[in-house]
Amino acid sequence: MADNFSHIRAAAIDERCHNVFYRQTQLERLSKALIDKSSDIRQAIATDYGYTPAEVAIELHLALGAVKRDYASLQPKEAHEEEYLIAVGKDAKSIRKPAGIVYIEPCKHTLFYSVVVPLSAAIAAGNCVIVLVSSVFMYSDQAYANQMLQLENNLRALSGVLRQILPAALDRETFAIASSSVKDQSLLDSAIHVNQNSDERSPRANQLASSSRSRTVAVIDRTADVQLAARELVAARFGFGGRSPYAPDLVLVNEFSKQAFLQAVVSECVKKGEVRGKTATSGNVNKEIDILKKADSGLRVILQEPSMAVVDLPSRKHDRLTEKMDAPILAVHAIRSLDDAIDLISQASTGPYLAAYHFSNPATGKYLTQFVDARISFVNNIPRDILIGPAFPESHQINPAVRYSVESFSVARPAFIQSPRSATLFDTALASTSNAAVTKLLVEATTPLSVKKRSPGGGVGYFEQGFLYGAAILLGTIVSVSGVGIYYFAKHGRRWW
Repeated sequence: MADNFSHIRAAAIDERCHNVFYRQTQLERLSKALIDKSSDIRQAIATDYGYTPAEVAIELHLALGAVKRDYASLQPKEAHEEEYLIAVGKDAKSIRKPAGIVYIEPCKHTLFYSVVVPLSAAIAAGNCVIVLVSSVFMYSDQAYANQMLQLENNLRALSGVLRQILPAALDRETFAIASSSVKDQSLLDSAIHVNQNSDERSPRANQLASSSRSRTVAVIDRTADVQLAARELVAARFGFGGRSPYAPDLVLVNEFSKQAFLQAVVSECVKKGEVRGKTATSGNVNKEIDILKKADSGLRVILQEPSMAVVDLPSRKHDRLTEKMDAPILAVHAIRSLDDAIDLISQASTGPYLAAYHFSNPATGKYLTQFVDARISFVNNIPRDILIGPAFPESHQINPAVRYSVESFSVARPAFIQSPRSATLFDTALASTSNAAVTKLLVEATTPLSVKKRSPGGGVGYFEQGFLYGAAILLGTIVSVSGVGIYYFAKHGRRWW
């Protein structure tokens, strides 16, 4: 690569971004530039993606909201006090240090949000930042790359706007735009790499990797409100062009509720089509439907429009039960029971699902979240903001309201000045010629556990409830029959004697 970003390396070495007032200034300039150019940004997003005005507004709101949240986290007075904790004789347990350099490789889905949110958090943490903003995106999965080719050829306006706004707003000594993927291994090894197009199950420690191919599943139990389930799943599958990593790839619905659910889905799709109007984009729906039909002649197409489709997958041997659904198609498959759904979900994946949506009563929802292995689960709701941006980074705790935290772009560097009690005790034991200190250590070590009291019963669980209900019905039947028999015998039995 021609540019090795030497100025970024130099700025990271001299810790130019560490000063909290510098970070505040950078975020102020970033926020002002994005707000001033918000009209151009909205137009570019609409041009590239064909989103509705509401979808554009939501993406802009979430991205600029993240900048404001990160800016509010910068407290100069608190930062000064924390810096001098050791000087005043206090432990600095929570001190964190900027990582130095952050390299952001955004996904194509909701590009504006995917660039601005990690950029803002990285600046707030005190880092120099390199962002890949290019008209050409690389994908390790060739099939996926081919499917995204049509979209990428059309995505030009927003990339151009970002390339104009960001360098003008931010310090060029601490911020840079890369036109192609960074290949310098020394830089990748030393920087935090925000990889939003990852296909690695075990990313490196310095990577904030978002899986681009992990799947999302939904389960609809017979206790579910099918109208609610249809509304939430249609919004998740077809919102934002149907390209969100959190769009459901497969919907498993109880066979007794499937017909009512499909009817509700069609109704919701009609409403969504009316809202989207002429802004709808065709994507590759028709092509994908043709592929599905060739793979399974029993496929039922419930609804097919240029921008969306709903299909019923009858066969469990179908590839779409195990593959990522890249087109805006809602794939539905019938299940016989909860355990049937859990078994099918487990067989269709070798690792945790990206997300799981469960629609049922609360007790059943608890059961499903316990036995369906997913990185995040939602019961009877799908937050709309989760559909925007990349997947949550692997191996990091998930907060649905914060895609990238400021802390994720820094490293812990605690400092201590006060000796703990154990250090004094150990030092005394090691330095003393008497056995008193050693005896005290042994007494403490061999003191039995203080056993916590617990109820001898295990409580009434999901299966226990079913057993008790069945026993109650059986007992009620026996008592009723016995009562009728006793009454009949008491009334008519005398005739037999």
